[in-house]
Amino acid sequence: MLALFSLIPFKDWVYSGVIVALIAFGVYERNHLIDEGEQRETAAVQAASEKAEAAAEAKIVNLNVQHAAEVASVKGALNVQLQTVSAQHDADAQRLREYDAYRAAHPAMASAQARSGTANAGAAGGVGDDDRLSSLEQVALGLATAGARVNAALTACMADRDGLDGK
Repeated sequence: MLALFSLIPFKDWVYSGVIVALIAFGVYERNHLIDEGEQRETAAVQAASEKAEAAAEAKIVNLNVQHAAEVASVKGALNVQLQTVSAQHDADAQRLREYDAYRAAHPAMASAQARSGTANAGAAGGVGDDDRLSSLEQVALGLATAGARVNAALTACMADRDGLDGK
């Protein structure tokens, strides 16, 4: 076998060595460039991720601030509505008290109401017409107040929902 190798001229051995060295250097350089490219790409992806996370965080903070402002606005509107309802309730209660005082001062008006409604219901139940009307007035007043508060709360809830939906 060595005899066959001795037939190959020396310059061919040199050329073969140079070719093998160039191939080895090319493989090394290719791997080195691939590693450098991966490092550059990883750094670029990390930088883009940090930038995207910072933008998302800023957007979240901005949305939280907007939502807090909208909630404060809705709460303010609800408070105004509740104050209006409370004022209306007080006015209604005052009108009912004035009516009750007027009715008590004018017995003919009380008897006219008793005749137009159920005349004997007060006598059968043991409760006078004045007591029954007073309790009915209180129930009506309570229902009116509850309805107004529910309406105000519903309006505030719908405004909050519309603020979240962006409508």
